[in-house]
Amino acid sequence: MSARRHLLVLLPIVLIAALFRAWLIASDGVSFDSDEAIVGLMARHINQGHAIPTFYYGQTYMGSLDAILVAGGFRLLGESVHAIRIVQMVVYLLSVASGYGLAVTLTRNRRIAAMTGLLLAIPTPLGALYTTLTLGGYNELVLFGTITLWLGWIVTEGGQADGVQHLWRWAALGLAAGLGWWTNGAIVSAIAVVGLMGLRRFALHRWHVYALAGVCFLVGSAPWWVYNVHHDWAALQFLTTGFEAAPGTESISPIDTLLGLLILGLPAVYGLRYTWEAAFITTPGALLVLGLYLLLVAVLITEWLAAHRARGRKLPPPSITTYPAVSRWLWLVFGVFALIFVFSSFSDATGRYLMPLWVPAALGVAMSLDRLRRAGRIVPTLALGLLLVFQAGAVIRAAQTDIGLQPQLLVKLQTPAAHDDRVLDFLEERGYKHGYSSYWASFRLIFRSGESVMLDTSLPYIKGGYHPNHNRYPPYADVVASAERVVWISHNYAALDAVIAERLKAAAITYQTIDLGDYRVYYDFSTRVAPADLGLDSEQPLDELPPFDPASLDLENQASGS
Repeated sequence: MSARRHLLVLLPIVLIAALFRAWLIASDGVSFDSDEAIVGLMARHINQGHAIPTFYYGQTYMGSLDAILVAGGFRLLGESVHAIRIVQMVVYLLSVASGYGLAVTLTRNRRIAAMTGLLLAIPTPLGALYTTLTLGGYNELVLFGTITLWLGWIVTEGGQADGVQHLWRWAALGLAAGLGWWTNGAIVSAIAVVGLMGLRRFALHRWHVYALAGVCFLVGSAPWWVYNVHHDWAALQFLTTGFEAAPGTESISPIDTLLGLLILGLPAVYGLRYTWEAAFITTPGALLVLGLYLLLVAVLITEWLAAHRARGRKLPPPSITTYPAVSRWLWLVFGVFALIFVFSSFSDATGRYLMPLWVPAALGVAMSLDRLRRAGRIVPTLALGLLLVFQAGAVIRAAQTDIGLQPQLLVKLQTPAAHDDRVLDFLEERGYKHGYSSYWASFRLIFRSGESVMLDTSLPYIKGGYHPNHNRYPPYADVVASAERVVWISHNYAALDAVIAERLKAAAITYQTIDLGDYRVYYDFSTRVAPADLGLDSEQPLDELPPFDPASLDLENQASGS
């Protein structure tokens, strides 16, 4: 099939993806939280002339490429949540096109490629959520991961690895893998798959192409290496240890992690579960889709049995066995991912860490649907239509709820955006520009205010206690520490409010409160006070805080509250 014909197939798919994504963005159907706000703030600081950070604020993980792209979007569109999402849409559309290209190259089948593209254009809730918002690099992870797998197949399985004219493919492979490695270390599963394929096809006389790919990998990932050389390999340590667990949290065994992947993760990948809910989707459409997937599994098992019997009888493989090399490749992709997932520190089966499977899963589904042509040419089309209607419906239903599509797993922290506006309006009316809050409230409020409000994240939130890493951008804490008038903002945490009230009373500090949606704002303090003064900046869970002694307070030199 000529490039022009492929373009005629791909363009309508990309248009469908763009229209559906534009509606999702315009509907404000995807929640905005502090993780995404940090990317926006990084972009804002880049445009203000600050030094470009190597990594996401406050951690040596996820490169700043996403913030750099968003900074460009801000220059064109102005600073807003919508501008962030439009930048993500561009990256997403490139991922859709790359997914189509991957399918074409592997199967050389335009039907399968078109079905793969449509499954990405009208995605599952998992795909819709993590390609609409940004958490620092998961959109780029999908794009660079897909390109890495695509080019990896071409140079190892495409029969074109030896020609000098194809050296650019090796160079592009290394560059894509390197950029992906800097942007998000989760691309390691795609790199590992390509590495295993390369080892299987390794020939000593072609050492130069492997060296070229290696050099280009180092070029693409250069910021990662430069930072680590000067910071005692901090990023490597972070990748091996991950985030610190909250006090009292038990570690999860590899068996439990694998069960989580199978029971919670894969259903989310295939659209049968919202990532922010433990329960499965139980609509009639979901039951039909589950039945379809069970049918596809039954067809796959039938193929295996037929192929096994053919081998036992030394007969040619039956026609039922379609694309055996691609099927083996898909098993390799899922197997390598599962192995890394189970034994790594980034093994939460709830959402974003599953994104390396999103495009390969769509390709696998498309291949399985194409097998149904034996029952009639219209059957795959009807089955695809069922999947697309179900996926679109699931996304639309979630987008129309108060909380929208949601990356936040803790229900009490799933705060509608309208509550942010109420808090910011109140602060503006009262003239407050500084204060203390928790991580999940602070950065989203800071970004929405255009940094006219700055908050120190010293208050704990529901999961565990406060951790110093919650202050991802220390200059905010420095500004708040020198402010004369401050507010405290708690976030749907009744137990914390009770402790605050108790300790402020013991310290004989008077104050006012107002409830604004899920937020409670403390203001008009008789004496300026910080959470540290009341022992609330502890890493211990709230119910394990040490007793509070009012005599320990040293507020003589504190400025007056209001």
